[in-house]
Amino acid sequence: MLTIGKVNDANSVFDATIELNFGPGLTSTFHLIYLLDNCTSPQSLHPETKQRLIDVFSTAQEQSGSSFEEADKAIQRIFKGGVDFEVIDGALLCHWSRSHSSKFSQKWLQTHSYSPKLYEKPQLLPAICPWDAAQFLDLTRQHRSYKFNDLPDKLPGLLEDIFTYGFQFIEDVPVSLEATKKVSEMISIIRPTHYDLGVWDFSSDLAKKDTAYTTLRIDMHTDGNYWQETPGLQLFHLLEHSGGNGGETRIVDVEHILKVLKDLAVEDESWQRTYHVLTTQPIAFHQAGEEGICFTQDFFPILSVTGGGQLLKCRWNNSDRSPQFPVLKFSVGHIYEALFRFNALINDPKNYVQFQLTPGKILVFDNWRVLHARNAFTGYRRLCGSYLTRDDFIARLKGFYNDRDSLLNAL
Repeated sequence: MLTIGKVNDANSVFDATIELNFGPGLTSTFHLIYLLDNCTSPQSLHPETKQRLIDVFSTAQEQSGSSFEEADKAIQRIFKGGVDFEVIDGALLCHWSRSHSSKFSQKWLQTHSYSPKLYEKPQLLPAICPWDAAQFLDLTRQHRSYKFNDLPDKLPGLLEDIFTYGFQFIEDVPVSLEATKKVSEMISIIRPTHYDLGVWDFSSDLAKKDTAYTTLRIDMHTDGNYWQETPGLQLFHLLEHSGGNGGETRIVDVEHILKVLKDLAVEDESWQRTYHVLTTQPIAFHQAGEEGICFTQDFFPILSVTGGGQLLKCRWNNSDRSPQFPVLKFSVGHIYEALFRFNALINDPKNYVQFQLTPGKILVFDNWRVLHARNAFTGYRRLCGSYLTRDDFIARLKGFYNDRDSLLNAL
């Protein structure tokens, strides 16, 4: 049951706090400025757009002038008459003035507690499931299948699978650009690039100066490493392969590779260094085939991970790797050792799978997580597909995976 503990007015509004008790052993402290800034009343939070209307910074500025010192005094005056607090029907009411009150539910307060935090971050997305070659075969045999005509009804499951496993197949797709575009737009928003403004469609004619537009073998890579924001998802649909053979696709799950790296790092100091090189040493990439444009990016390591070691994004393409080291955090020898080891892991048959794309069957995969490759081929091979934005994919998945109240309460 929610009760009010100690209220500390302090000498500054930036230090004034209220202590709230939520039950035995559950106590948290909130700054008054935090509660005012995050008032949930309709006059402070737009009921339709869910955007903040109250502006504690501008309010202080308007009452004072431009300096911080004057703004500080102005916001102090907002609290000068004192703030009244009460608990009604399990909710905290903060009466800031005669015309402005805030109401915070116990659930909102616990979800937004910070001193100390009284909640676990809500799981708004499915759990990640890494896989190796053997596990991939089990996944494709045992898990859900998706067909083009059923996709509108099965879209939530498709998005969940793409996030969980990093890939999925859609079958019985009409062999056309139009059907490929329709599938793409159900999953997310198509991202335009210098390769194409929508669904791309190419063969080995070097229409664009990139080895994808040749018959050559392409090693394991993610796309767009030379851009600040790499494509979130990628979608492949083979339209035709005639008069030749080869061109098999290979994919590998970097979530699994990261787990292998961590296990090796526990056992061996040199692998600890390899892990740190791969997760902290910036590597430069470029795309310079087209006349008049040159894309470069040199800010990020091969593996971007969270503070807890979870994968955020992989950037790797040996073909697009630039000679320059933007900054050296390790010796060049140790950097190459780490790159050799990473390359060995992603090309180990125990870790990757190989299969042939076929007309009517779409492969969609997470370009931040799953590396892909293509074997050399002969004959005429026409492939279409798209880059898809990750933010819109994640937003759609969250909307399917959670009720609206859970999403809003997690803001």
